[in-house]
Formats: sequence, structure tokens, C-alpha cells
Amino acid sequence: MTERPRVLALFGSGVVFGQERGNIEALAALKEQGCDVLCLVRDEASCVHVPPELDARGLAWLKVPYIEHRVPGRMHAIAFRNPVAFVRANWRFLQIVQEFRPTHVHAFNQLYVLNFLIGLTVLRLPMVFRAGDEPTVHNWIWRLLWKFVVWQTDRFVANSRFVARSLRNHGVAEDLITVIYNAPPQRTHVIESLSVPPEDEGMCRVTYVGQISEHKGVHVLVEAFRTVVSDYPNAQLVIAGRISEWSGDAWARRLRDATANDPLLGKHVLFVGEIADVPGLLSRSTIHVAPSLFDDPSPNVVMEAKQAARPSIVFPRGGMPELVEDGVDGFVCREATSESLAEALRCYLDNAGLARRHGQAAYASLARLGVGQFAERWLNVYTSATRQGQNKRAEYGDNRDVG
Repeated sequence: MTERPRVLALFGSGVVFGQERGNIEALAALKEQGCDVLCLVRDEASCVHVPPELDARGLAWLKVPYIEHRVPGRMHAIAFRNPVAFVRANWRFLQIVQEFRPTHVHAFNQLYVLNFLIGLTVLRLPMVFRAGDEPTVHNWIWRLLWKFVVWQTDRFVANSRFVARSLRNHGVAEDLITVIYNAPPQRTHVIESLSVPPEDEGMCRVTYVGQISEHKGVHVLVEAFRTVVSDYPNAQLVIAGRISEWSGDAWARRLRDATANDPLLGKHVLFVGEIADVPGLLSRSTIHVAPSLFDDPSPNVVMEAKQAARPSIVFPRGGMPELVEDGVDGFVCREATSESLAEALRCYLDNAGLARRHGQAAYASLARLGVGQFAERWLNVYTSATRQGQNKRAEYGDNRDVG
């Protein structure tokens, strides 16, 4: 039997959003295929969200230094902390490599690659880069860093054809890219009493799950719902996502408060906060909506809705049209507007049987998107990355030039 890869994952996130969940699923799939996986997480005291999620999936982790990206009001982090953290991170990286003896590196963020630039350059281990979004190239520093990522990486995995096209447009050879759609995240150890009761007879529950932010289009969904709710008194809109007292959630608080005080919407729109049991919430819903106003590459929640046999209404942005077949397992709106969204909502509100049929088709579409072969496909990527790495080193020798 061929020895399974030993994967060292650069997991420097301080939060667990869609990008992080997508990578956890990929790494857990590799572990299920017999690979050894070790994640390098941030050593800051504030890094409290990532380790429990890794523990829940049986993924080993160690804390190491990471440089900071956003440091408003903390210039000392740039002038002192980041250089020190960079040196310590690479020294620790080399120590861990000696102990763990990885065959591959797994990365998904350009900044985390920069964090271990010296160690990665010296060791030249085969690297797999999971691209969950378009490359960050908005200035010369990020463009230079992306060039290093392209030079260092042996295989790229895109979570949609949309992202794959962007990779090609930014210098990645087509034969180095594999498209693997997200698998629905496994929500382990969920102990939660949902504040959302099962649907009553005749009720149509429309559900949004995700970040409550302007770029996610939650306000567009609220406005679309406003235009239809007076015609459908049994309709309910449930919005699930974090709304805290943090300054970054001010926009979400304003939307929640304005909606609650609206005489038309107040009784029909429910903000339930952050929900751990997303499958449970979706199973108590009729329709799922993902109204992203940006080029959302491949949101996990669409796949979770499919697993719950619920149709999704999405906007024609990013990778959304790849996930939802318009008129078959959901609706892809004509444009990203509240009017177009309201039109799609009315189709389901007028025909509960259509929502059920589309929901069944949504569940069946998981096979079309390759979810059943998710683990095997990831193992194949790492096997091919080993061969690709050997070929690359044979081609470039010991004097590869980043430029």
C-alpha cells in the first residue's frame, strides 16, 4: 500500500467562517483517507474559535506565531511584533517539520504562506493551495506575494469554476487546477435548542444563514420580503447570523432594529442570532436564500440547504449559478435586485409543491457536484501534487527564481 501523505496545514485564521469550514472539511476528508494532518494555528490568546472546531473533527494542531495583517492603531505590531513573529514562526516551522516530517503543505491564504516564507523556500515541500476565493492582487505587495504562491504551489484546488477562471487569469497553468466543490460542513457536537419552532400548516419559512453584512445582501432580502409579505400572511423570514455589540456589527444591529420597528415586517421577520445547528434550522424551513451582492465563489450554506433538501434562491454572482440550476433545484435571479428576488419568492409562495420538488432536486444535485467523491478527490490531489512536485524540482533544479 502506498504511504499516505502527511499534511502540514497553515491554519492561521482567528475566526471560523466559510473559508475556514471549507478547509476543515478538506483536511478532515484527508484524515478519513488515512492521511496524518497537523494544523498550525495562531498562538494569540484571542485564538479561541479555531482549536475547538479542529478538535471536533479529530484534527491535530499546534500553536505558532503568525504575523498580523490588520493593525489599525497598533503600528508597533508592524514596527516590532511582526518581524519578531516572522522569525519565530519560521524557526518553529523548521522544528515542527523535523518532528512531524510532512510530505505536503496545505495552504489557503496568501498571508499565511508569507508567514512561513523562509521555511517553505528552504524545504520546498509539495504544496497544495485551496483557493476559496479570487487571488488578492489589489496592490504591488499582494501581487508579488501571489507570484510567490504560484511559484511555490504544486497543485491548486478551486471551489468553483468561477475561482478556477480567476486563477488562470492570474498566472496559474490550467493543468495545475482541480475544481472540487465544497462538501456540506459536518456540524459536530451540536447541543442547541432552536428558538425556531417547526413550520405550522400552511406556513412558508424563508431562511438566510450567514454573515449579516451589506455585501451579503441581507438588506436586499428584507426589502424583497417587504414587497411580498402583505400578500402572504403565513410567510416568515428567519435571519440567522451573529449580531454582537462589536463595532463591526453596527450595520447588522441597525438593520435588525429597523426591521423590528417596522409595522409591516416586525411580526414576520425573526433575527435568531448565530446558529450552530444550521441543518436543524434549514430542515425547519421551506426556502433558503443567499442574496450575495459580491462575486460569492461557493457558499457552504447552499450545499447545506441541498443536504436538507431545500431549494436555494441566489443571485447571478460568482460561482452561484454553478451550484443552483435555475428552475430545477432553485432559482437564479435575473439580476441582483430586490425586485428580481421578490419575483422568485412569489414562485414558491404561490406553489408549495414546487418548493418541495425543487428541494428534492437540490438533494439529488449533490451527486452532480461530486460531493460523494469529495474525500477521494482530495486524496487524488495530494497524490498528484507529489508527482507534480517531483517534476517541478526536476525541471527547475535547485535555482528556481521567484521573479
